[in-house]
Parts: sequence; structure tokens; C-alpha cells
Amino acid sequence: MNKKWKLFTASAMGVAVVASTMAQTPGVSNAGQGELEFVGVEDGVAVSGERAYGSKAQFLVEKELNKVPKGILKKLEKVPADNNLFILQLDGPVTEEKKTELEAQGVELLEYIPAYAYVARVTGDHTAVKNIAHVTDVKPYAPLYKIDPALLNKANLKQIKAQVKKLRGETEEFEGKNLDAIIEYLSRNDVLFVEEKPTFTLANTEAHKITKTTVANTTYGLQGSGQVVAVADTGLDTGRNDSSMHESFRGKISALYAWGRTNNSNDPNGHGTHVAGSVLGNASHKGSAPQASLVFQSIMDANGGLGGLPSNLANLFNQAKTAGATIHTNSWGAPVNGAYTTNSQQVDSYVYNNDMTILFAAGNEGSGAGTISSPGTAKNAITVGASENYRPSFGSYADNSSDIAVFSSRGPTKDNRIKPDIVAPGTFILSSRSSLAPDSSFWANFDSKYAYMGGTSMATPLTAGNVALLRENFQKNYGVTPKPSLLKAALIAGATDLGKSRFDQGFGRVDMSKSLNLSFVNEDRNLSTGQKASYTFSATAGKPLNFTLVWTDAPGSTSATYSLVNDLDIVVTAPNGTQYVGNDTSAPFNNNWDGVNNVETVKIAAPQSGTYTIEVQAYNVPSGTQDFSLAIVNN
Repeated sequence: MNKKWKLFTASAMGVAVVASTMAQTPGVSNAGQGELEFVGVEDGVAVSGERAYGSKAQFLVEKELNKVPKGILKKLEKVPADNNLFILQLDGPVTEEKKTELEAQGVELLEYIPAYAYVARVTGDHTAVKNIAHVTDVKPYAPLYKIDPALLNKANLKQIKAQVKKLRGETEEFEGKNLDAIIEYLSRNDVLFVEEKPTFTLANTEAHKITKTTVANTTYGLQGSGQVVAVADTGLDTGRNDSSMHESFRGKISALYAWGRTNNSNDPNGHGTHVAGSVLGNASHKGSAPQASLVFQSIMDANGGLGGLPSNLANLFNQAKTAGATIHTNSWGAPVNGAYTTNSQQVDSYVYNNDMTILFAAGNEGSGAGTISSPGTAKNAITVGASENYRPSFGSYADNSSDIAVFSSRGPTKDNRIKPDIVAPGTFILSSRSSLAPDSSFWANFDSKYAYMGGTSMATPLTAGNVALLRENFQKNYGVTPKPSLLKAALIAGATDLGKSRFDQGFGRVDMSKSLNLSFVNEDRNLSTGQKASYTFSATAGKPLNFTLVWTDAPGSTSATYSLVNDLDIVVTAPNGTQYVGNDTSAPFNNNWDGVNNVETVKIAAPQSGTYTIEVQAYNVPSGTQDFSLAIVNN
């Protein structure tokens, strides 16, 4: 059975801040609060603390072996005679020296597998690799490791429709009609992983008050000017960039593309028009960034599904980037119970290699744990859940802005990462109505041009518009072009804690009044294993103090149990010597080291005044070197 891709619409029941950028501290800026200063980079840092991922390679399929008939298991374990793919296990954190030594012996490192292992191509004598220093084990990357457990449990592999990840990021589709054909395909040296083929299907004035977007619009004078946001969704009103287009988008469309229907990007569904209006509508009811420009990509096919989406999402993102977009928002996905999929990996790869901030809806799979949809499980995406709006006349779905919407998908991901990253109002959101959509598409009508809808689909574009305002703020008031990791860090550092589990609310609800007033590091430094970068920050007592570290991680392996590749840590030391470790929320706050997330926060509700020391430590960097962004909010 194919995975279903969904649009995530739930069913109804002042004064600009100017940064003082210090010339002696590249990448560091302050804004009207305690000064942030760079101290230096040190080598040879020993980071203590157990990691969740242990000390050996772990693969998803290993937990499912007891469910596989012995005859099938034996065939999957058989190694083809021409195999040149191997799992190389190292003895600990991966240094530059270890990588260089492997590559000098002709080993091609393909994918990192936590902990301390690689899938690698070895074209010579693989037994010689065992003699390389720090290599503790070498074993074939057998067909068994290449298959998604979800497929492994389906009909004993008698017939599958699959999406295939090949070498160097290539993808293709495969249909195996019997076990032998499937085994033969898995045995190929150019095949890294085979997973279930996804079928793409579909998942504000009050909201602006809740997220403090109104503060950005009025006090800071931010409207999204100069920002270009891409929306991939069903369609946009009439699909014509002329006077027939909805008033919210006239004069704002930079590009309008049709992926699913030939030369047709209209919106008989209503979802895409509503989503786009929440981002940047500019008429009687405005979006978060009303002066931003729109690149719209219609991905709905002739049958009303999302068949226009390409198998490699990079093609979608590239088109938007070429048209000028730096932010890409997506209110669709596939229910995968929190799995890290090929599409998640494609998103991570794109953000890793391009300066584009990509947002995905968390999904509407309800209040159960582990229900985040893909590609919302991507590490480098901003994944958005839904909190309630405040429109009490509509009943319990919108009567408490501090509640999480009942339909909003929850974390953790399968590898126990915190998702969603953030929440925003997602119930009874008022936005643009497609002139071609029936009343049944909406939660409630407002008039002929506007209507109410709900879902993480609605929370995500509101957040995307706020990201556009953040980007404008960095450019206009700080004189820098923020990297995706900084935009994500700023959003999270300013978020309001709703008192819910991090797997329900992420790091909190969007609060622009805090995210706009911060000190920051914009992808500064490039750290290798065993290095640390140090900073000091002068804090004010009586105001909450939030430190947020975000790094754009290398794409993970879909066959591995854990998706994190490069593992950094933030360690904050208070003026009195108290130490805090990122994402450790239990006293004494310094002994629970996070080895799975590429977002780490330290939140101090009642800080001392004085100088805090911030260390960004590189525990394990097996892929390249790793830069990072910091956002500090003390207000």
C-alpha cells in the first residue's frame, strides 16, 4: 500500500532595532541588550556524557528481524559476489585525521551511520581496510540493510512499489513483482535504500495578535518588503496572473507554475489560495508579510491529488530558487509515524547546499505520540504544529490560545528528535478564498472572498510569513543576510513556552516581539571533532534568558536508526559557575547530553546579571566541518 501524502487541513468540528556589529567579531551582532563577544576556538576538547546512539552502527531494520520469516531473512542476508559496499565501524568520534586516512586508502565514504560508522564503497581488497587504524569492524552492506522495515513487513515481500535512493542522491521508482526480483534489485551496488513509494495527497487578524506579528508590522515597520516566498500547493484562485486573480495577490506574483496539470494552476480545492493568503495576502484581510512577493507552484493533478510533486523535491525547490524565493512553505506530507524518509533527506540536502529556508506542516494525525509526517521529519526544515486560535464564538477548537490543537501531529520522530519545532495558531484561520472552491472546502464562510480553515496547513504559512519578517529585519536593521539556521534559531529563541511537552509544542509558540530583539551568530566558524568556539554574553537579571543553537546538518541515512550526522553541543556557564547543557531540562541541567537533535536550547527563567560563557562544542563531526548559528534573547 502506498503512503498517502496529505494537505494538512483538519476537518471542522515603532522603532527599528539597529545592531552594533563588532568588526573584531565576524558573524556576531547585538541589539539593545547584553553584548555578545567571540572569545576564540580551541582544539582537543573532550566532551563527556553518554549519547543516545551508543557506540556502534544501528540500522532501522535490526529491530524488525524477529518478524521476518527465516527463509526470507536468509536471502536478504546473502551478499552478492560483486558487492563493493561495506559498513566500516570506527572506534569513536570521527576526526579529520580518521577520514583522511580512510580516503587515502581508496575508501569512498557514502553515508554516515550513527554511531561512528559509514556505508562506504571499497573497490579493492576490503580485508585490507580492517588494518587501517581506528577501524574496528568491516562487514558487507547486505540487501537486508537496504530495505525499509515498513516494506519488510508487507506481504512477505511478494510485491512492492518503492522509491529508491541511489548513490549521490539520485532517486528512481521500482516495482518488484516477486521476492527474487526484489532481492536481485537490492543486491545492486548503486542502490542504498528502498522505501515505500509515497502518494502525495492533501493534509487572520486574531492569529497575528497571538504570534505578535502585529508588533513586527507596526512597531518595527516590517511588512515583508523585498522578500520572496514560494508556496507549493493545490493552486491559486483563477490561476491567471491578471485582473481575475484574487485581490490578495494582485501585483504580488513573481512566478506562477503548473506542475500537476498542463498550463493550469487554478484552485478548485481552495487550500492553496488560503495558504498563500496567510503568508502574504495584501487586501482587506492581510497575511503575515503583506509586502512580500509570491512564487506559486501548483502541484495538484487532474484528479485532485498531489501528483505534480516530483520524486526528487530538489527540482521543486530549484525552480522556486531560480524565481528568487528564499523561503519555501509546504502544507502537505505523508503519514509515516515520525520516520526519516528519502523525502526528508532531500529537504535536508537542499537546505544544506542552498540558502533556502524550508517549512513543512507537522501533519494532522491527532494527539498520539510519534505522528509527525514526512518531509516534516527533516532535520533542517522548520516543522510547524498547530496551537489554537482565539475565536471563542466558534467553540472549543478556538477558545484557548495556549492549547495545542487536538488534530496537530506530535513528536517525537522515530529517532526521538523534537518535532514539531514550533507551533502557531491553526484553528479557524481567516484567509483568502478561491473563487472556484465550493463552500464545503472551508470550516466556515466569511464572505465571497475570505473564509475560515484549520489545520497545521494554516499554522505553517502564518509562520512562513513571520520568517519573511525576520529575514527582512536582519537585512534592514542588522545589515546581514541570515542563513536558514539563524532564522530557525531566532524563531525558536523567541518562542513562548505554552507549558506543554516539547513533543507537542516543540520549543513553543511563535512570538515575534521576542524573536526580533536578539543577539546572534550567523553561521560563524567551522568546527571539526574536538574543537569548541567560545563566546561571552552580558545578561540582565529579571528577564528570561534563552540561548538557542541551530546547525544545518548533513543529510542523514534513511537506513540508520538515528538521522543526526554532525553532533554539536551548547554549554552555558552562569556568572556563579552553574553549568547548563543544551536540551537538558531536568536538574542539575548539566548531565544529559543531546546526541539526536540539531537544535539545542538553554532556557533560564530567572537569570543572574553578569557575564555568561557560551561554548559550542563539536563532539563528533564525521561529515566535513560544521558551522552553526546562535540566537540569544534576554527580554
